[in-house]
Amino acid sequence: HGDLNMKMGINDFSAKEVIHKLDKNELEKIFKLFGEEKDSKKIASKIVKIREKQKIDTQELVRIIKSSKKTKHYKIHVATKIFQSLRIFVNKEISELIFGLINATKILKPGGKIVVVTFHSLEDKIVKFFFKSLSEKKSISRYMPKIDEGDNLFKTVNRKPIVPSNKELEANILSRSAKLRFAIKEKNVLNFEKEILKKFNYLLEIENLSKKL
Repeated sequence: HGDLNMKMGINDFSAKEVIHKLDKNELEKIFKLFGEEKDSKKIASKIVKIREKQKIDTQELVRIIKSSKKTKHYKIHVATKIFQSLRIFVNKEISELIFGLINATKILKPGGKIVVVTFHSLEDKIVKFFFKSLSEKKSISRYMPKIDEGDNLFKTVNRKPIVPSNKELEANILSRSAKLRFAIKEKNVLNFEKEILKKFNYLLEIENLSKKL
């Protein structure tokens, strides 16, 4: 499930520093939005309480998470979502994905394909919105019919993501959470990123909490 000392080369802070230095509300936001952890508030509160008395290592964090849960039966490891959220935060994976999509789209020639494989629902939500919002005809009002001519940057073929087959799952169980989405670039459109950045600004703002570390 992870290690609190995890770091990425471009960053000068670790998950351990996140756990010890950010306040309760900030930790809760990271756990809830990056990890989609439903017990975020309780876990953040316990972390803040315990860190006043002692340092929290990986095993202690797992114990805190377990003690914050009502049920004792889990489909995945009890700490997976928290460690996922810390990894996303430390590695700045949200901005990496968003700006990666934007920059890849800018350099792609019309007729070219952009293909993205995601491994958890937050990533997939971003990719889905990116392709959907840039492949729909925009009309002036929601009460008016969709106009025939618009700045459609992408053409999407599949509305639903492509997921691994049973045969692929047998060969590679790690592919079970993978979702593949793709789109074909139709034409160059200026300033297309505004809508994307506006939509996911709340996630980028959480990532910016790292400036406090």
